[in-house]
Amino acid sequence: MSLLVVVGNCQAESTRKLLMSTGHFSGERIAPVHELEAPDMGWFLDLVARADVLVTQPIRDGYRGLPVGTGQLRALLRRGARHVVVPVLRFDGLMPYQAIIRDPDEPSLNPPVVPYHDLRTLCLAAGAAPAPAPSRDALRRAAAMSVEQIRVRERAHGTVVVSDYLERSPVWHTVNHPDNATLTAMAARVLQALGLPGEPVPPDYEMLGGLDAPVDPAAAAALGVDVAGRGEWRDRKAGPIDAAEIAAAQLEFYRQRPALVAHGLARHAERIAKLGLLP
Repeated sequence: MSLLVVVGNCQAESTRKLLMSTGHFSGERIAPVHELEAPDMGWFLDLVARADVLVTQPIRDGYRGLPVGTGQLRALLRRGARHVVVPVLRFDGLMPYQAIIRDPDEPSLNPPVVPYHDLRTLCLAAGAAPAPAPSRDALRRAAAMSVEQIRVRERAHGTVVVSDYLERSPVWHTVNHPDNATLTAMAARVLQALGLPGEPVPPDYEMLGGLDAPVDPAAAAALGVDVAGRGEWRDRKAGPIDAAEIAAAQLEFYRQRPALVAHGLARHAERIAKLGLLP
């Protein structure tokens, strides 16, 4: 049985579970790469050096001051070991206003209530008036842009291809927490890249389903997706989360951080423009 090591964000452990379900591999859980610390490097780098198969997301060399970059880990592999790169999955086609924004001064800082930003709230914080609802064509263009961004990253990093699957507009939990079906499709592509038979078997629970964001009904209609029961934020343990509470808390959060607002507007300028959120 081949020793498998999977390195990346929260999607990595789900990918490992799916690959392990085929019976081809042995392996163990590794914390998301942003949680690894210097004291972890001994056992972690030793594990990579012993791996028969290394699966990584694209990670820059020296990430957080540690030797965990994709190129650095690949250089540790013994002769004959295999390496497959998978993309960092994000898809906002059905959640067109949801965004991830990292504060340049404090990258680990999340907004209050839920760890995601809403571009409509961000634009309100910048002084914009509420924008009219985007057209169906605008929503389709925004979704296509999301798929194209993944496609560009696939080509840039030589990853397995998942962008064609995203063209089906899968219903995710949040913009960076895919459903089991998407993760299973990606794991199957990894098996194909390795030339191994079999199909990954997902568990009977949604691996990244701890928090569900609402699916935008207009986006779902524009993309031809029939979604029921996804009209509100819902924590798997705590239950529904009030949207008004999120907006109020995050507006105050932005009021205290004008530099973050400016950064977010610049970071997501193309999507904001496609959705017509700013004049």
